[in-house]
Amino acid sequence: MLDGSQGVAKVCSSLSASIGLIIAGIYLSNGAPASCQVQGMQAFDNRVEGTNIHRNALQDFTLIAVHRDFQLFKQNATLRVRFFLPRLASSPDKKVFVEAVELQDSFHYFMQAKSTSLWKDENWNVFGPWPTKDIIDRLGLQAENLGVLAGYRGDDDRPVYLPVDVYVNEGPPSTQTYTLHFITGQDLQSLDVSVTNAAGVLMNVARPLLKCNRTYNPNCKLFAAGSAGAFPLDMSSLPAGQYHVKLLGHVPGSLTPTSLDIVLYHHH
Repeated sequence: MLDGSQGVAKVCSSLSASIGLIIAGIYLSNGAPASCQVQGMQAFDNRVEGTNIHRNALQDFTLIAVHRDFQLFKQNATLRVRFFLPRLASSPDKKVFVEAVELQDSFHYFMQAKSTSLWKDENWNVFGPWPTKDIIDRLGLQAENLGVLAGYRGDDDRPVYLPVDVYVNEGPPSTQTYTLHFITGQDLQSLDVSVTNAAGVLMNVARPLLKCNRTYNPNCKLFAAGSAGAFPLDMSSLPAGQYHVKLLGHVPGSLTPTSLDIVLYHHH
């Protein structure tokens, strides 16, 4: 089975061979699909961006974006990503990452910021410029389908995620509520979300109600396997610090839930 860029390459090769042929008096268009215009990763000054191999095997949960504010944009925009980076004495050499993917995968789009020593601890940092004309516009990727994930890895290599503001026009965020985007590897009937502090104490935050109606269909699905889901999380009442966000998903016909523990740094 062909996968990712290999499959794209074969389709694009077949299309190129067909261009110019006339079948039943109808000329085949010489315009290639957007995916044929971008094959593989391309290097830019501050990032690598393009299309990469798509993994068919899904984990139970895959976190793909944590947004605080996301400004929708049009073509030929210049994006920037803002996030707060805390100072941690235990991880002075932490590795910061900024990545982007599609929420619903179509082109296997991927962006990753290049490593830099310019990130500032205990401060708001901005990644950019990130022009959409280079890759995003050429793929036809819509703003509503873009997810951005930022964070850092310390000595234990466990990611700590940092909510981001994605914007074109700089200004204060329109909301303090986070939106977490994920992909589920299994069908889910319901999803329980809880937040604890570093000491394991359960925090009093509004929990989203995420479940389908089992009254009429005992095997209903809230999120289908392989699909993207999202939920809001308002942590604005909590003091700044590191928290654990636990997702507990209930699978139709199974008594064994699936779970994911996310470490997130919250800052006002």
